[in-house]
Amino acid sequence: MNIFRRRERGDGQPATRGGAASSSTPRARRRFFYGWWIVLAGGLGMAFSAGVNFHGFGNFIIPLQNQFGWNRTQISVAFSLARLESGLFGPVEGWLVDRLGPRLLIFIGVPIMAFGYVLFSRVDNFFDFVLVYVLLISLGNSIGMGMPMTTAVANWFNRKRGLAFGIMWSGVGLGGLFVPVLGWLVERYGWSTAALMVGVFVFLLGTPIGLVMRHRPEPYGYMPDGEAPRRQADGSGQVRIAQPDLSADFSAREAMRTSSFWYLTLSIAARSLVSGGVGLHLVPYFEGLGASPVFAAFLAGSAGWMSIPGRLGLGALGDYVNKRYVMAVSLVLLTVAIVLMALADDIQGALPALLVYAAAQGGISVLPQALFAEYFGRRSYGTIQGFRSSIQMTGIIIGPVISGYVFDRTSSYEIAFLGFSAATIVSLALVLLAHQPARPAVARKAEPSG
Repeated sequence: MNIFRRRERGDGQPATRGGAASSSTPRARRRFFYGWWIVLAGGLGMAFSAGVNFHGFGNFIIPLQNQFGWNRTQISVAFSLARLESGLFGPVEGWLVDRLGPRLLIFIGVPIMAFGYVLFSRVDNFFDFVLVYVLLISLGNSIGMGMPMTTAVANWFNRKRGLAFGIMWSGVGLGGLFVPVLGWLVERYGWSTAALMVGVFVFLLGTPIGLVMRHRPEPYGYMPDGEAPRRQADGSGQVRIAQPDLSADFSAREAMRTSSFWYLTLSIAARSLVSGGVGLHLVPYFEGLGASPVFAAFLAGSAGWMSIPGRLGLGALGDYVNKRYVMAVSLVLLTVAIVLMALADDIQGALPALLVYAAAQGGISVLPQALFAEYFGRRSYGTIQGFRSSIQMTGIIIGPVISGYVFDRTSSYEIAFLGFSAATIVSLALVLLAHQPARPAVARKAEPSG
């Protein structure tokens, strides 16, 4: 599908004379808005990232424990160190996305992650495992999968941003389908061969995703949401597509000076205790309730696809209802679900809780992405999200370690999960305090592109 025929610069912008897209080709009149291709490609990337690198990685915990004698606290520490690396790199990554565009970062991150899985298949000691997982797998995933795709969608949509994010983040739900497949590969061929297969698949899948990505719509003759482009005459009298005026949007520094940034960010960090502490341990959690390894992987993966109604429905609802209130309802449901999972004695008792957990977790994952764009604009969206992610990672870092430590001490996840339910209540209180901030009082001149 050769929609864009112009040669591109490294920042994902078309190389045209005068720096603006000509109106000679009415791309905005095409029936299918190209932004939806970006949403679908991002959803595929999210599916693989979540299905393998997050939920699916739990398939490796017990095999590594059995072969090398590592306990779950050790493996959880490695996972948390990877999240720490992602958090520290987040602001730089966001800045690079804003300056270079998503495509280049995808083409850098995907090969790093693929090579990481190849080396992971050969590790034979804990130190090498930590190095490979943190410096290659996690770093490559951070550069190539999350931030670039989220920033691209935020730039291509405005009024329909909640729906667009809901569709893309539904890919995280579909990623649940990868979890039992990976569990079967580990069971059938062993964890080492399964890791090697993942590395090859990462490269084959990530390359076409990068080819689809574009940074902002205006240089290609589009406007956000596929609206008709505005045109203006330049000094020579030639009519060109008007470029977006983002001068009134927040810079990263201005956003971080608002209380809303900190309320939202700390709310997400508190909720991330659940994402990290429960998500990584779902496979061993269900095995502890009596499930076989493959069935436990299926149940953990089902949390992904069962979250799709929450991601789509609650994400789209946020386009019409105050997103803070939708987030608050999601957090109430998440609290109830975590308590029920903590008290479950068998698989039958955990399944209703898993259903509520999946739907609520899906909605609460999507809504903040759209809310940050609504509050602070899209001029520095990637950079702002990068700083937000660096703080959010504290929850994802601590959560898995808490779960692993509590299980090693008590042979149960009950106390850890009850603690996570308290964290969701704190998250609820913080999000209700995060009112929309006033835009900067003095409009600034738009920054030069690139």
